[in-house]
Amino acid sequence: MSLSKKTASTRDLKHRVITCLNKLSDRDTLAVGTAELESIARSLTHDSFSPFLSCLYGTDSSEKSPVRKQCVRLLGVLSETHGDSLSPHLSKMLSNVVRRLRDSDSAVRLACVDAVGVMSSQITKPPFSAFLKPLTDSILLEQDYNLQIGSALCIAAAIEAAPDPEPEQLLKLLPRLLKLAKSESFRAKPALLSLIGSIIGAGGASTRGVLNSLVPCLVEFLSSEDWAARKASAEALARLALVERDLATEFKSSSLSSLESRRFDKVKVVRDTMNRTLDLWKELPCDSNGLLPLSPSKASSKDNGAGGCFPPASKIPCDVGFETPQAKKIIPTRSPPSDNSLVTTARKRSPLQSSNNRKSTTAMFCKLDCKKPSDWKVEVAVPHPSSSKVACEDDLKRRYLGVSDLEENGNCGDSRPETNRVLFSKTSNEKMHKFGCLRSGSRIVPFHENNNSESAVVDSNATEEEIYENQKDIEDLSLIRKQLIQIENQQSSMLNLLQVC
Repeated sequence: MSLSKKTASTRDLKHRVITCLNKLSDRDTLAVGTAELESIARSLTHDSFSPFLSCLYGTDSSEKSPVRKQCVRLLGVLSETHGDSLSPHLSKMLSNVVRRLRDSDSAVRLACVDAVGVMSSQITKPPFSAFLKPLTDSILLEQDYNLQIGSALCIAAAIEAAPDPEPEQLLKLLPRLLKLAKSESFRAKPALLSLIGSIIGAGGASTRGVLNSLVPCLVEFLSSEDWAARKASAEALARLALVERDLATEFKSSSLSSLESRRFDKVKVVRDTMNRTLDLWKELPCDSNGLLPLSPSKASSKDNGAGGCFPPASKIPCDVGFETPQAKKIIPTRSPPSDNSLVTTARKRSPLQSSNNRKSTTAMFCKLDCKKPSDWKVEVAVPHPSSSKVACEDDLKRRYLGVSDLEENGNCGDSRPETNRVLFSKTSNEKMHKFGCLRSGSRIVPFHENNNSESAVVDSNATEEEIYENQKDIEDLSLIRKQLIQIENQQSSMLNLLQVC
């Protein structure tokens, strides 16, 4: 084709395009002009791309909104029809889109987003950085509010539509976007959070270092005053739970607590998004230890008795059994921590924490059996550890003297109530030994009730045998005391471990 024919063809094409664009200004001819422009765009040849695009670029903000919107939409029609043939023109097409993003009409900006999505999916020959660079620069360098919103949404649309969004490039871009999200001068926070969600979905947040700054940022926006920012951050967290399932488990606890607190948002669409995201995070597995990671507000080991180093107090095995000499059977006891360790622990904690930790320590080491007889009076004291041995020896001596006095009196009829009292005291003392009353810091005194029943019978031979057995018990008291001290030392070591953790 000669040069004159090309010039004539180009002039004719421009005239047709301008005529159709003028039809877009009139509501009555809008549909006809739109159909003619789409027909021209689909029938273009490689030589006619430039004149057609120059006609579209020539429209400005003085034109009516339908004209501006249709000019942007035609870029998508061209990309859908001709694909990679438009690769040489991609840079100018994106520059025109960035200019249109400053438009005050939201319909024009939405048309730009749709056009960029189509261009990203159809023009695949250039690298994805060809889309990323001009749009990213407009976000990071421009202060126009509409431009910030449109650029963020355009990049998100390009990432979603691109067959290969180059996650390595997105991984480098994400820290810059997080820094921008924390800046007070950047106002388009919801659009930026939507872009971050698209980057997460494309695999641009696949490292632990990025997640350490990403998750706290998203959780913080869950409590934003802007409902659109809350919704966008919840959607980004949902994508994180789906795409980075293994890495996200480390942040499960803090994310769940934040989502739980926002699940009853006053805006319905935000509330529904929060609940969907909450369900996705609940489906995540626990960490390798089978425990949920602690949230930052609960991670202080000094304020928490267990500090995350041990299972809960109810699961710590605290039953300590031992065998006494002469094969005598003794029920395993649970000794409380020594008095000195409790005092030291109480000094390190606040009054409220001290009272709570005393209750947990009591439940851990001194769980009482509620099925035992309830007719006992319990007194708690803080004697010297050796006083328990002396008290028991004195008590046994008084009991033996009482029995011998009864034998010397010889008055069986008058001494029967006294005999019953002595036997009841002996039985109570034996139960007291079985329940571990010889622990340091406690003393159990049996409650003696007047009993006039005639069922108890005293046998002098049996009394002598019992005295002989009780003398052996006195000899074993020193050995039992050593074992009790050993148990107390073990429990003190456990408390020290809990305090260190």
